[in-house]
Parts: sequence; structure tokens; C-alpha cells
Amino acid sequence: MHNNSSKKTDSPAPVSASPASFLDYVKSMGPGIVVVMSWLGTGDFISASVSGANYGYALLWTLLIAVLSRYFIVSAISKYQLCNSVGDVTILDGFRRIWRGFPIYLGITTCMLGFVYCSFLLLAAGTALSQLLNAFLPLGQWGTPTGAVVTLLLAFWVVTRRNQHFRWLEVVAQITMAVLVLSFLTALVGTGVDLGGLLGGLAFKLPPGEAGYITAVSTAVGLIGAVGGSAANLLYPYLIHEKGWHGPEHRKLQRIDLLFGTSVMFGLVLAVWVVAAETLHASGGSITSEQGLATMMEEAIGPAGPHIMWCAIFFTVFNNIVTQPRVFVRMLIEGIYMSRPERERRIRHAHQDSVTSPKETFTRDPLFWAILIPVMAVPVLFSLPAMPGMVVITLLGNSFNVLTVPAIIVGLIAMTSRRDLMLRPYVNRWWETAILVAIGAVGLWATYELIGSVVGTVTGA
Repeated sequence: MHNNSSKKTDSPAPVSASPASFLDYVKSMGPGIVVVMSWLGTGDFISASVSGANYGYALLWTLLIAVLSRYFIVSAISKYQLCNSVGDVTILDGFRRIWRGFPIYLGITTCMLGFVYCSFLLLAAGTALSQLLNAFLPLGQWGTPTGAVVTLLLAFWVVTRRNQHFRWLEVVAQITMAVLVLSFLTALVGTGVDLGGLLGGLAFKLPPGEAGYITAVSTAVGLIGAVGGSAANLLYPYLIHEKGWHGPEHRKLQRIDLLFGTSVMFGLVLAVWVVAAETLHASGGSITSEQGLATMMEEAIGPAGPHIMWCAIFFTVFNNIVTQPRVFVRMLIEGIYMSRPERERRIRHAHQDSVTSPKETFTRDPLFWAILIPVMAVPVLFSLPAMPGMVVITLLGNSFNVLTVPAIIVGLIAMTSRRDLMLRPYVNRWWETAILVAIGAVGLWATYELIGSVVGTVTGA
């Protein structure tokens, strides 16, 4: 066991100085917004809109618990990366201490998830661009594939910006946030808010009736559990690493940054939920796709609503496409380096003039690009007219979470509870471990239930 003085300081950029004032904190924040824009996808918006349309405000408390659960899980992951006592630089280093096979296992499974996610995200982005440009460039059934290809080319341009990659992510995330805030603030002005109903929705109540009760329970558990073990939770520690945050001196800034990001996430999804409740719930309407979401926006703010919505969808999924595959493939390459360190040394030696940190060697590794390019590019095929729709691909992608849920939760509990791995003030207290166990149990249950529903749908059971 090493003390804090032995902690590694290698990073993609010089370690950021700790903020000294409130203004410094505001200027330093960034990873929280980037990762929240990566967590938010059209699936999140559709989920919130469907819940609002079906239940009104009744299940709002599930959204609150889901966001708090994600904050707690990601905060615990970040705590290990910043406050371990053994010199680990990234979270994957910590997983390796629990089991040597963890890094390569997580790398492979998250790359699989990245491929499936890109299939859905490129399809969504292509659809959004096609809808936005249809009045000027009607391409019929080929509009979505064309939009997906354009999106892919733009995404490749961003991910290949080695030296300023994180800065580009911040710019895309800030644009996305601005578009989303504009969209839903405008919609809220058009629909209004039932404050009594909103407050009542936070009262841990379920809709009456047996069928409604079962559906509501399934919805609540699925929403809360899906965020706990999601592979997307591993994005944030890598983003703070790229930002240059290392060591316990950045823990306070990291917590503020994550709290700000998750608060924005809660506000945006809440806005979608409220608009759906106000426009569709009373009239008995429903939403089954992102097209329905655009229709809802038209009811809320008029003819401009769908265009604003498609713009919001495009920027949201584009941020996902730029962020998720790169981090997931990086994890796989990092896992390979841990099992075959001679490869990392060879590549770092060959590029010693341009690689300032061992953790950035992956950017010069041909294997990284040989995996990343097909993970991002091949999914564009799913945008072709004959391919399955977004619903099928999304269900498939969510079901793959079963491969990562146990590893992430079990590994995280083990890492943050061990006194030989954590700096003493940051070792989990008993109640912190209990919360992690509870979130992990719900996440496992929800994931296996989802697997069962997908299998049942496929077999016709």
C-alpha cells in the first residue's frame, strides 16, 4: 500500500489547479455537462414523455430517485479515481485490483454496448437531420441514411481532434444544453405547469388499479434500476481525467460539477415529463416514438415545435456518438495494455515526442482506431430502409447492460470499501455501502426483467 505522495500524476494535460473562489468553480466545471448530454438520448426523452402521457404527474418521484441513484453511483466511481491511496489513475486501474480480468472484460462488453448504442444513435441523428432538411432536400426513404452518414463524418472529425478533443466535447455539450433549454422552456411557457399535481407526483404514490399498479411498479423499478449499473456511468471518470482533475484536492470540485450536471439532467427530463402530462395525459393521448414527441411539441408551442425538437434530438445524440464509443474503446485498449504492458511500452516509445502521458498512448495505437472506426461506422447500416427500427435496437442495447451491471456494482463496492485501497477519510461508511448494494440489486432485477421481456417478445410468449 502506498500513501498519497506516490499517486501518479500522468494525464493528457497538466493537472488543473484547484479552484480558489466561486467564480473559479464556475469556470472549472465542464465534465458534468458533457456526461449528462451523453446520458440524455432520445430514449430518455421518450421514456419521460410516455410516463407523463400515461400517468400524468403520478410517477415523478421515480425520476427523482433515478437521478439521485445515478449521482450516488457516479460519485462513488469518481471518489475511487480521485481518492484512492495506491496511485491508480483511472477507474479501470481499480477494477484490476479486484480481479485481473475485470479491465479486459469491461472493455469487451462496453465495446459491444458502444456498437449497439451507435446503431440507435446514428439512426436517431439521421432521422432528425432528414426531418429538419426535408423541406429543402426531400430524399424520401433515403433521407435518414444520408443524415446518418453526414452525422458519422462530423463525429469522426471531432473524435480525431487529439489535442483538443475534450474542448470540442464541451462545445457540443454546451450547444446541446442551450438547444434543450430553449426547447423545453418555450414548451413549458406554452403548456403551463400544474404545481399541485407536480408536488403530488413527488409523494411516492402509484396509480390505482391492479393493471395500473403493476405497470407503474415495472416502470418505476426499470427507471431507477437502469441507471445504477449502466455502462454509461463509466464515462464520467474518464472525462474528469481528460479535464485534468487528479487527487483528493479535486474531489469537492468534482462533486459540485456532477451535482450541477445531474440537476440539469433532472430539470430537462422533468420539463419533458411536464409537457407530456399537460398536453397528452388529460386528452388520453400517447407517445410511442420520437415522432410522437415532436407532435407533442407542436401541440405545446405550435408549428415550430417539431423543428426545435428535431434539433434538440440531433445535438443530444451527436454528443452521445462523439463521447461513448471513444471512451468504451479506450477502456478495451487500456485493458489490453494491462494484460500486455509490452505493447503499451512499444507504442509509447515509438511516439515519445507526441505522447506526454502513458494513459494517452491509446491515441497512437493502430488497434484503437481499427476497433473504433467499425464500432462507429458499421452501425450506419441500421439506418437503411430495410433494417429494424429504433425500438428493436434500443431494447437490444438495453438488454446488453446485463453484461456490465454485476461487474460494475460488485467491483465498485469492493474498491470503495477497502481500507488498503482508499485514503482513510474516503473509505465507504456502512450506509454508503448499503445504498450501493440496494441500487445494484434493483439494477440487476430491472435488467433481467428487461431480458425476459425481450425474449418473450421475440418468441411470442
